[in-house]
Amino acid sequence: MLVVAARTAVGVLLGTLAGWSQGSLLDRTILALAEIISAFPTLLIAMILILAIGIRLGLQPFVISLCFVGWGEIMQFVRGEVISIRPKLFIESAVALGARSPRIVVRHILPNLLPSLISLTSLEMGAVLMLLGELGFIGIFIGGGSLIELPSMAVLYSDVPEWGALLSNIRFQARAYPWTALYPMLAFFTSIVGFNLFGEGLRRLIAEGSLVINRLFNRYTLLLGVIVVLGMSWFKDHSGALAFYRQQAGEFNGQNAMDYDRELSDPGLFGRALGTPGMDQAAEYIAGQFKQLDLQPAGEASTYFQSRVHAFGQLNGTPAFTIHDGESDLAYGEDFAAYPGRMMTGGDGSGPVRFISLGKPSPVVAIGRISYAELDRADFLGEVLMVLSDREASLLSYRSKEGVLVVTDDPEKLKKRYTISGRSGRGHNYQTGETWGDETPWIWISEETAERILAGSGYSLADLRRQSETLAIEELYELPLPITVSLDMKGAAIAEATVRHVLGYLPGTWGIERCTTCLDVKLIVVMAQYDAPPLGYDGEIYPAANDNASGVAVMLEAIRTIQESGYQPYKTFLFIAYSGEGLDGGEPTSDPDVRGFLQARTGFSNFEVEAIIHLRGLSAGSGDRLEVSAGGSLRLAELFERSARQMGTAVMRAKEGIDISQIYDEGSTIQHGGQEAPEVRLDWEGWQAYSRSAVDTFEHISQKNLNDAGRAVSLALIVLGRETEY
Repeated sequence: MLVVAARTAVGVLLGTLAGWSQGSLLDRTILALAEIISAFPTLLIAMILILAIGIRLGLQPFVISLCFVGWGEIMQFVRGEVISIRPKLFIESAVALGARSPRIVVRHILPNLLPSLISLTSLEMGAVLMLLGELGFIGIFIGGGSLIELPSMAVLYSDVPEWGALLSNIRFQARAYPWTALYPMLAFFTSIVGFNLFGEGLRRLIAEGSLVINRLFNRYTLLLGVIVVLGMSWFKDHSGALAFYRQQAGEFNGQNAMDYDRELSDPGLFGRALGTPGMDQAAEYIAGQFKQLDLQPAGEASTYFQSRVHAFGQLNGTPAFTIHDGESDLAYGEDFAAYPGRMMTGGDGSGPVRFISLGKPSPVVAIGRISYAELDRADFLGEVLMVLSDREASLLSYRSKEGVLVVTDDPEKLKKRYTISGRSGRGHNYQTGETWGDETPWIWISEETAERILAGSGYSLADLRRQSETLAIEELYELPLPITVSLDMKGAAIAEATVRHVLGYLPGTWGIERCTTCLDVKLIVVMAQYDAPPLGYDGEIYPAANDNASGVAVMLEAIRTIQESGYQPYKTFLFIAYSGEGLDGGEPTSDPDVRGFLQARTGFSNFEVEAIIHLRGLSAGSGDRLEVSAGGSLRLAELFERSARQMGTAVMRAKEGIDISQIYDEGSTIQHGGQEAPEVRLDWEGWQAYSRSAVDTFEHISQKNLNDAGRAVSLALIVLGRETEY
């Protein structure tokens, strides 16, 4: 309906302007624009626009895109009607009486167009539904859906009932389950035929004079409709359960959240850095707050803790990087920095630099393997390799070399502290017989440093980037550079550092005795990382007040708000403050799998996870709005956006992309990771500006931001805990 309204509004406006100024430059411009748009395939241009605007934004990109491709026909019709009406006597009479053009159009032309537009709108409904069905069949539907993994393919799943989403995976199932296509196809078919018949019937009634539209639709009925809609919206927001939920969420106290943040960012906790006593003290503090807030222990052995072993790398001395060109020395944190890649960075190396660039991987390869035949045959022994991307750096992990230089276009990365990988680089290539060591220096370098390395080669960084873009699939490009460099990274691998996740739960109250839907077996997971990267070689403490003491602070105050407001959730809440730095079993822990936490307490694996909420960077940022990222869960994203607005918090949807090629790539056997449950990530706009830096202190956080974010989070959690329709 919104799409049709938008197309009609734009078409009527432009058609009226073109028809009233027939033959003018404006008329010719509007007609030319319509002809240019109509020259492109409607389905293709609609798909491109939706993906460009952001399919994750929900209905908005569909309204804009389908309006863009569909206003031309309405404009042509309205233009023709205006041209035919303008010479009529009643228009000439209005002109003779001195009426201005806008008044004539509004009072005399548009009312005469209204009957035809009502019929045309019905026909447009059928056209829009047809286009939505076509888009759905090629995997473009409202919200974009969540990517889930099946044994033989990756599919998109939508948590919002939508006919286009039902059609999105039909082409993969047509042979095995052909009947699954019948239901959405019949829905589209009957609706399109119904709207077309209704529009045609309406047109005939108007032509015969049996139906006078102007008596049904006028300024008074329009005003009454607006009043009714506004009244219903106000009544919905200020009555029923939502009014009580808003009152309960309003108990969130920003000052309490500030107090939690102050405790967690105290310098005595060493910034909660991985591998320090302060990290254990922070875990104890959070567990104590869980107990004080009457959460039930959800950890091991009836405690609040789940112990794990994380591996990470530690810098033990001042890193050094020298370009042997006789120029000035390079500064750590400005010109270069330790690279947090797949392998640990450490040791020293020296040698000539060789630039390496790799073409895109083949879409059809063995599971878990990307093959570069030329790379397998290459020999980089005694050389330092320079690459332009993390992907290329990762593919060079298992090759002998003196060191790796990764060029970054973001100088802020060089100033921040990241956790260095604790994965040993020692290994053996059974195809080539090559063995590599475990102490290879890996560093980030700035673009200015890269240009200095390239100075005598005749190439610039821009030249190499253009060359890299032209490479064929799995092509290797090498460029030996006439410069020698030396690296020295004094590092050590910490293979077994014990960390503790903190888990507490609030049981649901809608159990078996009242069970129709058994809501207490539904689990709402709220997560916030509480630790930070290890201390640097200089021992400087980064308080990490925003990233992510603020996430834990909001979580703790939201728990207090829920507990002290008298709110009783029907579903079960699981609150997790987790360690997200280092490697667990050789895998990164920054985005942990919820299933690992459910194993801490017996019986938790029987819960059905309904939603996962990630909290991070909620007290400071370069923007002034709460940012919502939901990875394809349109219902969850809209719930948190709606909750923020109802609590007076400015909110925005994060720009999220979707790799449609994974859906169209039927030949690939690569498995794609799916989601355990719908997820939503909440942070303050631009929170990364302070993340992992020395300026992320308690003095830079905002009580207003904590309060605004906390109230929005609290309302959304309260709604999630009781409602099934949201």
